[in-house]
Amino acid sequence: MNDKKFKIKISGKLVFNLIVFAITVYLAVFFFASEDGLIDLLSTPNSFILGWIIVAFLVFVSNIFIDTVVTIVFVKSKYKEFRFIDALKVAFVGVFFGAITPSNTGGQPMQLYLMSKMNISVGFGSACMTQKFIVYQIVTTVFSIFAVIFKFDYFQDAFTNIWSTLFIVFGFSVQMLVTGLFLLVSFCSGITAKIISGIDKLMKKIKIIKNPDKKIQRLKREVEMFHKANSELFKNPRIIILTYSLVALQVLASLSVPYFIYISFDMPNIAVQNGIEPAGFIDFICIQSFVLFTSNLVPLPGASGGAELAFTMYFSKFFVIGEVNKIKPAILLWRLITYYGAIIISAPFSYYTKDKHSDDIDALSKGEDELP
Repeated sequence: MNDKKFKIKISGKLVFNLIVFAITVYLAVFFFASEDGLIDLLSTPNSFILGWIIVAFLVFVSNIFIDTVVTIVFVKSKYKEFRFIDALKVAFVGVFFGAITPSNTGGQPMQLYLMSKMNISVGFGSACMTQKFIVYQIVTTVFSIFAVIFKFDYFQDAFTNIWSTLFIVFGFSVQMLVTGLFLLVSFCSGITAKIISGIDKLMKKIKIIKNPDKKIQRLKREVEMFHKANSELFKNPRIIILTYSLVALQVLASLSVPYFIYISFDMPNIAVQNGIEPAGFIDFICIQSFVLFTSNLVPLPGASGGAELAFTMYFSKFFVIGEVNKIKPAILLWRLITYYGAIIISAPFSYYTKDKHSDDIDALSKGEDELP
């Protein structure tokens, strides 16, 4: 018998996947099997009001449907035959692949692939998705700025130590920087051209990137395409008002989920019984925006670990009152609705990308206008 030697190649991707798996398993055990976890929560159904949990879930799902409408608004500007069901498929595919990939990076490529199967050019689809992302980024930043101003005292109280301070300041700064960068690219074509020229010189100087000229040409083409789409968009004020209004509703729906969980545990009445003023809807919207911009720093699928930490850091005072401690089941329900639940309801839509080929994805990554 010949001895066979099996070698396992340890790569950065393998290590990363193992880390993600370990964190996922730990969080699953912690929130499902530990004290006050899912098992305890289900064994004491009277400890929360199911109706408000259903409301929280429906509100979250509504943000996906709003995203669907925003997609229709952009795509129908050129493709009049684009239907609601097509946009719905695109939205759910984005939710699924965004949730299972680090920093939500897998959502847009798979959306572009699906749109290409609907005979929408990759170039136009990419411009639409980029426009939609910029609108979303601007709206979430406005929410964050409003939150910091409106809840400044609470924001200051969150600076309990050097680590929480760095976590908060860095998260907010990154969001502001990203938004500023996109605004710069959107409206300052001259500055954008200089930035691309600088990137071109840097890539040629460091000599660690293959085919720098090809990549720069692709970048120039995408920026030109984006500026063209942006100028077309601003020719129609109705579309601008409509998209920003819809995205504002979408963000509001997503941010409001913790408030309905707060009500489901009857925490407002518990706060009053303990001589504490209960939090209002606006309070939760503001504080959840803090959770959003800080947890986004974690480059893991669903910001695993960081999202839970941020929620605990900001919301503990509302779910831990006197002898009542509901912070763990609150986190559990929030993640079940906004992350694990999102994966479950969007997973069936991955069927529409089942016949994808590596060549197709390579074409998307190269910025080709049509797939093979």
